[in-house]
Amino acid sequence: MVENNNLPDHYNDIDKIYDEIWSRLKIGKKDRNSEFHQCYVASTGNEFPSVRTVVLRHVNKDQLTIGFHTDVRSNKINDINNNSNVTVLLYDHAAKIQVKINGIAEINHKNTNTEAIWSNIRDFSKKCYSVQYAPGTNSNEPTSGYPDQYEDTLPPPQELELGYENFAHVSIAVKAIEWLYLHQNGHRRAKFTINPEHIDRQWIAP
Repeated sequence: MVENNNLPDHYNDIDKIYDEIWSRLKIGKKDRNSEFHQCYVASTGNEFPSVRTVVLRHVNKDQLTIGFHTDVRSNKINDINNNSNVTVLLYDHAAKIQVKINGIAEINHKNTNTEAIWSNIRDFSKKCYSVQYAPGTNSNEPTSGYPDQYEDTLPPPQELELGYENFAHVSIAVKAIEWLYLHQNGHRRAKFTINPEHIDRQWIAP
């Protein structure tokens, strides 16, 4: 390996890589400017695998969970109901870091978890769940899904609250994480497998 004083601390330290992953996830949850704020969730559809962009809304290193919000009428909910195995992909272009997470998704809808989350959501976000038709519904013309009178404004509070019927929080129990770091001196890749009593840490070839 070429000597380089600019190598990050985690370059050859698998324990620091694990901590770096969760640190970046936590920042991604809080900071909308973070490359990890948005991620890609893949699920198994009826014909083809399906992938979509979601916003990272929940991160808990101790409980080994991450999560996102969605409309309960969306196709991803149907996929998860049929097969709860999902993969989450995150990539930081500037840092050249890719994180892939395999996990088991759990749908929270109209329970104590969603009640607590909903009470802290901004009105602008609540509006997203007040659309009349389910995401993916065919339309004969371009549409936001909002009634005409609310295209450019927020509905009154009582109507915003109706969106709770469509609101879901998907919690993902992390089962495995893969890390890939691209560097001119040589890439680094590692895998972390979550077991009931410990976490297996393994270097793998990039």
